Amino acid sequence: MRNIILLSILAFSTFMWSCEGMYEKQEKYEGEIVYPAKYDTIIGHIGFERVEIDLMKAGRIPSSQINLGKAKITRIEYDDQVITIDSLVSWVNITGLTQSKLYRFNVYTIDEFGNESVPLEIALIPFTSTDLANYAVTPPRVMASPSAAVIDWPNGISSVLMNYYGLKFQYTDKNGELQSGERGADSRFFIGNVEAGEPVAIDMEYKIIPIVNRQPILDTVIFENVLNVNMPTSSSEFAPVEKAVLEANGVTTFTADGVSDITELVYPIHANSLQDIFYFPNLETLDLTGGEVFPNVPELHYDNRGFQDVVGGGEFAPFMRKAGNVSGGNTLKDFLEAGLLTKVYYRANTMGLDDILMPYVESGVVELIENPNEVLVENQFEVSGLLQDGNWELDVIYPAPDAPAGEGLENIYKLIPRKTSASFVLALPKEYQLNAEEYKYLKMMVYMPPKSQLTGIYEPFQRLWPRFMNNMWAFGNNSSFGQEYWEKPRFTMPDSSLENWTEVTIDMSEAVGKHTRVFVINIGGEPWIDYDSSIDIVYYFANIRFTKE
Repeated sequence: MRNIILLSILAFSTFMWSCEGMYEKQEKYEGEIVYPAKYDTIIGHIGFERVEIDLMKAGRIPSSQINLGKAKITRIEYDDQVITIDSLVSWVNITGLTQSKLYRFNVYTIDEFGNESVPLEIALIPFTSTDLANYAVTPPRVMASPSAAVIDWPNGISSVLMNYYGLKFQYTDKNGELQSGERGADSRFFIGNVEAGEPVAIDMEYKIIPIVNRQPILDTVIFENVLNVNMPTSSSEFAPVEKAVLEANGVTTFTADGVSDITELVYPIHANSLQDIFYFPNLETLDLTGGEVFPNVPELHYDNRGFQDVVGGGEFAPFMRKAGNVSGGNTLKDFLEAGLLTKVYYRANTMGLDDILMPYVESGVVELIENPNEVLVENQFEVSGLLQDGNWELDVIYPAPDAPAGEGLENIYKLIPRKTSASFVLALPKEYQLNAEEYKYLKMMVYMPPKSQLTGIYEPFQRLWPRFMNNMWAFGNNSSFGQEYWEKPRFTMPDSSLENWTEVTIDMSEAVGKHTRVFVINIGGEPWIDYDSSIDIVYYFANIRFTKE
């Protein structure tokens, strides 16, 4: 019995010891552990010595719209820094990251009892001053004369490493005065009044957004460097673009010294480039009308099918403009902005320089030569249709010796069709086109033959067909702009107009934006009949003119 009692006591003691140990192990698990809700995303963006971190998939929303259960506070930790924000936020901006290194950011939410959420972690490397110091801008193209230079980037400044948005520059001229300027998307700039043969230091500030890992950073930064330009001497020769134009202005030596006495240049309207004015250090006046130096327009010689003819060669006609636009407009703009030019003479809409010159009209620096409301087309522009095709044959007698009487008639043509597509042709020299921006209408006086001659197969010859183009089909080399053909509908002259001088008006508005320089008035509209060339059906054209209204 005694053994039974001892065994019972021993078993009870063991049980009690075992229970006590079980509860001791349980103690460390007693109490409730709460983890506040965490943010639902973490996305980083690199800036200049800062980063932005988005924390909500819903985007950047006000704190009042964020509900993460019991979470109340935001905490960000990195290195030995702790940032505490007394609210929930959808994004954070962390500044002062001046080291070019990897920063690891841990973002928590915290509830009112100090419980932390599971952290969100992101590693980012900000763009810093150290990175900016290692940047480089594509070297510019420099065109220099002894006293001036143009700096530009033909292919732009932006690259795979940066997006360019503007620049500032400054330099000291030969008088010791500080000159400065600012440019936007068009980075080209001009410096002037500098010492020949001496280097010029240009302090540059580029406004850029660096690109890191193919993504632009958040911030625009200023990249600074110095551009050194070695100026040529005044005896350095330059290669003129318009050598014949300069020689007509009396230039014999193509150096800055050789042109230093020239204060005025005259250019013909058909000039291809104004680039050479860059090399004239004392240029004050620029005449872009041709003036007395270039009183006549060029000739254009035709030769085809055994026939020859010439157009042009006479005085400039105000209804004309240069075919296309003159180059070198930026150099002209530089001279105007720098105040180097004190007078420019120009005919509106003739060289494509209107946008550059118009801001200087009010001040009187630019003087516009006003074009008349209407301009007669002189005989210098009439050309034989036989050069194009035998079916265009038309006898043209000028001046007409036996024209019917009429009031105010000028420049009268006597026209006798000889083939089914008889055509009266006017053409400008290939350097020119119609100034359609100003001259909207082609007008003429027409005297038609009697009705008795316009019957049967000749009935279609009571109508006219206006056709316009850059060049006749047999002369494709006469225009650098292709054909650009257009036409007006064939129209029949009313019976009441026969044997009477009648004004015909052709709307030329369709020529705006085109390089129209050939004008064909087809008599009959190409009826394709066997025309009896022994029959004289006589027409008269007079007062052919371009008008503004």
